[in-house]
Amino acid sequence: MKKWRPTVRGRLAASLAGLILLTAVLLLGASYLLVTANLSQELPRDSQPERRPQGDVMLNGSPPEQRSPEDVLVGRRAEIVHHVKTALIAQYAIVLAVVAVLAALAAWLMAGRVLRPLRLITAAAGRTTRERLGERLALDGPRDELTELGDTFDSMLARLEVAFEEQQLFAANAAHELRTPFTLLRGELELALSGPDMAPDEHRALATKLLRTVAACERLTERLLSLARGQIAPADRVAVRVDLVVGERIEAARLAADERGLTVNTELGAATAHGDPELLAQLADNLIENAIRHNHPHGWITVKTHVDGARILLVVANSGEQLATQDLADLLQPFRRVERQRIGDGTGLGLSIVRTIVDIHDGQLELSALPDGGLEVRVSLAQMRQRAAPG
Repeated sequence: MKKWRPTVRGRLAASLAGLILLTAVLLLGASYLLVTANLSQELPRDSQPERRPQGDVMLNGSPPEQRSPEDVLVGRRAEIVHHVKTALIAQYAIVLAVVAVLAALAAWLMAGRVLRPLRLITAAAGRTTRERLGERLALDGPRDELTELGDTFDSMLARLEVAFEEQQLFAANAAHELRTPFTLLRGELELALSGPDMAPDEHRALATKLLRTVAACERLTERLLSLARGQIAPADRVAVRVDLVVGERIEAARLAADERGLTVNTELGAATAHGDPELLAQLADNLIENAIRHNHPHGWITVKTHVDGARILLVVANSGEQLATQDLADLLQPFRRVERQRIGDGTGLGLSIVRTIVDIHDGQLELSALPDGGLEVRVSLAQMRQRAAPG
């Protein structure tokens, strides 16, 4: 048997009805006391009661007693006061009963009206699915706590809708990007198995090609994982010499830059950030790789690090095609490329990973299109505070 539990509407209605009933009891009680006090007041001394006729009889039918007119008036007055008090108690009891019924009904209706927005929110939450995230409550009425709650619920649905859309887009694009190397692997392996026996040199060439494809898959997978990572544990934040990290990544990419005939200029001032060393290394790696891939042959790359107040700045600029200002925001989205304006064959994850790493380091990221073509990326991170030496 299901255990009965009072509803919010029932508790609110009971509270309102109790408040109304308590008010009625206080009013009737005050009225009773006032009436009693007025009835109990003594008559003015200068008032002279009329003499009773000799033929009058008392209430019990006995012959009139030899009493003064004042005594007769006091007795009749006491009888009237007693009758009025008795009648008031009975009438007030009836009034209280009627008030209790009306208070319960009015409180129930008022509670239902007050809680109507909550019922709408509850019903909307129960109907919410991935396919119906576009629905909104749009509560009308006065601007109070309940309408603010409804607006907050609508804002939450909007954020969820955006998050689900981004998740679907990310999954679809990730599957599309992974399909190409896997198809290549499958085709090469099927050709090796179904074709004639290969010479040792052919085996080595095939193995080298497959190894490169696997390495590309590994890099793509690592980037996808980095993009999905949303926070850094406090224990993972340490002092990181960004200038040294950037210098190491430039040396690692020197061969790729030389193959394209790129000139790399560096101005690496000492700059210590507070963050995750691996993620900051990947940030630098992605910026440098992006500058090499999306560049003209025999172009240039400039990398700078320096301290600006309480922040450190990492600036990576490169030559390249002219970029439209309205397309810069799209470059930070996963799998986005400006095909007609940028050259290269990347996956479109580099700058989106940079944005994610900057966000989880509480940093700032700015993209600027250079007047003569190319892109400048400015990353601002919190500087590692030096501890004061003991005095």
